[in-house]
Amino acid sequence: ERYYPLDFRLKLVKLFFEEGLPAALIIKESGIHKTTLYNWLRRYRKQGEAGLSPCKPGGVKRRCPLPVKEKIVSLKRTHPGFGVKRISQVLRRMFFLSASPETVRKTLHESSLISPPGRRKPHRNMRRPRFFERSTPNQLWQTDIFTFRLGGKYAYLIGYIDDYSRYITGLDLFRSQTSDSVIEVYRRAAAEYNPPKEMLTDNGRQYTSWRGNTRFEGELKKDHIHHIKSQPHHPMTLGKIERFWKTIYLEYLNRAQFDSFENAQERIRLWVKYYNHQRPHQGIGGLCPADRYFEIQTELRKTIEHGIQENLLEMALRGKPRSPFYMVGRMEGQSVVLRAEKGKLRLTLDNEKQNARELIYSLGQGEQDHGKNREGDEDKKTEDGLYGAGEVPGGVIDLVGPEKTGGSVPGVDHPVGAAVALADAGDGRDAASAGAQSQFKAGSGAESALADVTGAKAFWDNNPAEQTDDPSCQIAGSGTDGAGSEN
Repeated sequence: ERYYPLDFRLKLVKLFFEEGLPAALIIKESGIHKTTLYNWLRRYRKQGEAGLSPCKPGGVKRRCPLPVKEKIVSLKRTHPGFGVKRISQVLRRMFFLSASPETVRKTLHESSLISPPGRRKPHRNMRRPRFFERSTPNQLWQTDIFTFRLGGKYAYLIGYIDDYSRYITGLDLFRSQTSDSVIEVYRRAAAEYNPPKEMLTDNGRQYTSWRGNTRFEGELKKDHIHHIKSQPHHPMTLGKIERFWKTIYLEYLNRAQFDSFENAQERIRLWVKYYNHQRPHQGIGGLCPADRYFEIQTELRKTIEHGIQENLLEMALRGKPRSPFYMVGRMEGQSVVLRAEKGKLRLTLDNEKQNARELIYSLGQGEQDHGKNREGDEDKKTEDGLYGAGEVPGGVIDLVGPEKTGGSVPGVDHPVGAAVALADAGDGRDAASAGAQSQFKAGSGAESALADVTGAKAFWDNNPAEQTDDPSCQIAGSGTDGAGSEN
């Protein structure tokens, strides 16, 4: 809206009230919109000259609610490595609280938990890699091998990542980087998620050869997968999995301590589940990789927006937000949304071919009530016997379990032991995890069932993730030449 000074507004209003000029003539001569003039006349009748005082250009500044500020400070103190963007995404996804990265930055600065950014030296003649991304899951997988030191010996992570969603379809830890290990991880991933249409690799000897075909290429040909090879000495082509290696090293491997090589294998698999289902990814707009891979981002955004609006009302009425409970997923071709709201558990089933259907479970009486569909048909609902503030009792899964925080990967002084024989195909895909009670609950999606949908608070409490905003940070070992931001 165009800014008009007070004397201009007052002059037009007095032309109407004191000199009796018609509104149409005033609008024609002044060039303002008729709605603007009528608003000024109405405000002048009610409040006099004070009603015409213009607001500052840019509108009214929204103040961040105190509970949101307290949660921002709490997250930063619990996880010092979290940047402002990560905190903003975690607030939205995990707690149904809205705060922009700039609001987070100002709040942390007021609490002396962050220093203002210094002047960065401009990069000269920097050649930025061209960004690309497939449009659906399982169109393209990227694969690579990451090398690091574990127990005084070299260890190798072999991983496969979906290009569109950043979902880790396969990953395991080995003592050698052989073709057998690469094929083993691929077979497990393809059996669980179906083979992709294309596979992007570097020119390592495990993947390709300048003469003849490798065993890995034979596996791809058998599954009718088009093999794409990156340019030599150009790691940016594999930027998504290169960025994943940086993430897992900085946030987990560089800080964790393992009792044995087998223990490291199991716990790394659990961290990958956390990464897929619980960790907001900056490269895909704060979604978790599973949200994109299982195509539930639309339903998830609706659920989060609804929860944010409910928490705004809750803070206005009672001064503090509610801890959310929700799960979003897909089952047998239809989207499934489960959330707690006002003492009831609501299950929404939405099939594209049929009208959405809502089932309501009364938590107080333990009775299932059929709610209304979105076409407006009403069925019987029970209104009495509400359960407290609408929170659902239950536990969440601790993805890793207690460990020594602030440590590092065991070095020479902490021998892990000799290399062990590799597991057979299919072993260790779903390692058991310890349970823990928590007041925080959140959800993600799965195709066959609402699986791996648990809160991340227990994981964070035992493993405060180290996050860096410095894109120039490098990692020792292979797989460290990727881009500095999540792609």
